[in-house]
Amino acid sequence: MKKITILFFLVFLLSGVPAQAYDYDYFGNMEYHNDVLRFDFSVSTSGERIFFSSSWDDGGFDPMLGLWDAAGNLIYFQDDGGLVGSQLSNGVSYDYEEWDSFYTVLLDPGSYFLTLTTYDNFNISDSYSDGFYRAGETPILISEWSQPSNGFRTDDYAFHILNVDTASGPGETPPVPEPSTVVLLIAGLAGCLVFGRKRFLK
Repeated sequence: MKKITILFFLVFLLSGVPAQAYDYDYFGNMEYHNDVLRFDFSVSTSGERIFFSSSWDDGGFDPMLGLWDAAGNLIYFQDDGGLVGSQLSNGVSYDYEEWDSFYTVLLDPGSYFLTLTTYDNFNISDSYSDGFYRAGETPILISEWSQPSNGFRTDDYAFHILNVDTASGPGETPPVPEPSTVVLLIAGLAGCLVFGRKRFLK
């Protein structure tokens, strides 16, 4: 009985052990000028996260970034990252320029999502449910649209989400936070011990 108690105590003690963090890279096309691309993600520990695009410097449209909590409340909005450099994601170096998005933030455990829109399709308010300024307009193919302040650009995007537990891109199922592997292992050992003890007592 003492061994079982110790194992369950370890499960409780290690319940805060984080799941492994990953980088997620998304590449695709934004079809229309008033599209809103959504990227859901979750984190199990407090820490620094990086979100950035690497498509402006390759001729892609001018992106704008929004970070929202699970309830759809705006945490941060960025028009331009204002930086020039390169960033590793999954061991690959991606270049970005000042009109790409680039944002570094400390986030607490929880579920969040990001939005990627074209300039100047701003969010109407700090509530995601209120929508975006160009939502009611007739969709225009980005490949045929002269973007304000930018002219004609391609509809390509490359977007990167770094150091999060789970993430999903446009059209994918939003992620469910994963339990720690260590916790699952200890819980499994505890179950085996209980099962073995019952067999022994028969």
